[in-house]
Amino acid sequence: MEADYFAILRLERKLTVNSEELQGCYDTRCQEVHPDSGGAAVEFEEVRRAYVELRSPGRRLRHWLELGGRRFEEGGALPQVVMEHFGGIGDLLQESGRVEERHATAQSALGRSMAERAGLALLPRLQTARERTEELIQDLEARFGEFEDDGGPSSSAQEEAIEAARALLFLEKWEIQLREAWGKLGCW
Repeated sequence: MEADYFAILRLERKLTVNSEELQGCYDTRCQEVHPDSGGAAVEFEEVRRAYVELRSPGRRLRHWLELGGRRFEEGGALPQVVMEHFGGIGDLLQESGRVEERHATAQSALGRSMAERAGLALLPRLQTARERTEELIQDLEARFGEFEDDGGPSSSAQEEAIEAARALLFLEKWEIQLREAWGKLGCW
């Protein structure tokens, strides 16, 4: 079994941990185990990994389920919320990639300028898609209290939690891709 990231950060094993509490526990544990303070590099890396995993709602939910003995498989059919959002995101990211490629391969200032204009025109759509993705993530994260109240990670009602974790992992990945695309197209 993998490490208990909640225990490593000395957090109660709950999904509804807020970002300030998580950051505070991380900072405290870093001060305790940092190699410059007499700690071991291996333990410091465990603390860093625990923080990275728990600050992601999708990975936090997956970890919580796995600690409760629930088998988590990332394959299978896409969750409905992901399917509904996928077409628009996929198309937008592909269009963004094409504009970025046009800019990178442009052989004249005019060609680069035209690609930049196309990139700037995409920025509002990327921002809207990112905001919608963040809303979906927040909506799923808002259900964490329900998952905890339904008997913990080993209860039979946790199929919804597994579906939410799978959806969150997709949505978080897309949010990062949208942020990166927005940054690339807006920084020429």
